[in-house]
Amino acid sequence: MMSLEPDPKTTPTSPCVFITGVTGFVGGTILSCLLKAHPNFRVKALIREERDAKELQSVYSNLTPIIGELSSLSLLISTAAEADFVIHAGGDNVPAVCAMIDGLASRATAGSPMPRLISLTGPRSLIDLSNPITGNLSASSRPWSDITDAHTILNVPEDRMHAGADQAIVAHSTAKGVGTMLVSPGQLWGQGKGHLKKESNAAFYYATVKSRGRAFVIGEGTATWSWSSIGDLGDAVVFLMEQALKSGSERCGQVGVNRDGYYFVRTGDLSMMERAKAVSERLGLGEVESVSVDAAREIHPFGPIMWGCGERTRSDKLLELGWRPKEADWKALMEEGEGERA
Repeated sequence: MMSLEPDPKTTPTSPCVFITGVTGFVGGTILSCLLKAHPNFRVKALIREERDAKELQSVYSNLTPIIGELSSLSLLISTAAEADFVIHAGGDNVPAVCAMIDGLASRATAGSPMPRLISLTGPRSLIDLSNPITGNLSASSRPWSDITDAHTILNVPEDRMHAGADQAIVAHSTAKGVGTMLVSPGQLWGQGKGHLKKESNAAFYYATVKSRGRAFVIGEGTATWSWSSIGDLGDAVVFLMEQALKSGSERCGQVGVNRDGYYFVRTGDLSMMERAKAVSERLGLGEVESVSVDAAREIHPFGPIMWGCGERTRSDKLLELGWRPKEADWKALMEEGEGERA
């Protein structure tokens, strides 16, 4: 483990947060938002490579790198046991998250589970791939609410993307008496706020259109995803952590955990056709082309899912607690920092 001299702004009583995934697009943004909002917090970050640790230390003076991997389960247990709160932004990794839950459980008290862990997930668990992919918004579809649909969301077939991991994490948290919150953003727009990785896979569609010389959709392109900016996601995670760390009387409302702890992060809804037209206009290309599912699969194995499916969500839980998104112009986010993303 690498360490620094204590930052003068931090004290032994400052809250300690353990975070994973900080070299990535999402985790790096959360780290930046966390230390911007709370420069006095003691933050420990799991980092695989020492060169990345040194780079991040040069930017964040009160960051303590923990050199290891998500497979270093004993390290995860012991580090989480010393933390007041844990944020996992390292993808679907059930053994790693369960190890951190075990660490937090060593400090759990009797009674209702206290909210102590946020794990990032995604709404692709809502996609029913037993239905044919058409690229079109179904007339019978409706937005998902993380309040009224909460239990349904955590009971979808476990073989769907994210679903098995979500359900296993909630079950382990419940068994160990630890309160876990699953944070689920839709499409993420904008430039990453972290120090290392600035772009997500949103750059792939733009690059594909650029190389093909024509924007495309599957079917009519009315398939629609909810979206938020990457900055608003980072702020939402920090906001939820803040609410969790407050005493019950100080909170803006009830912070649900485990079976009641699934939180969407959403600003608006955007169809594939709207995205395609925006890219086409920016690059000065012609009309948007409609391609088949097979043609999309030839472009990328996951093309049909990326460009032909969509689910609309509503972040009712966060809104009820008082969180509000700040960045609502998706076209500005598409070009933020001269980026090429869609």
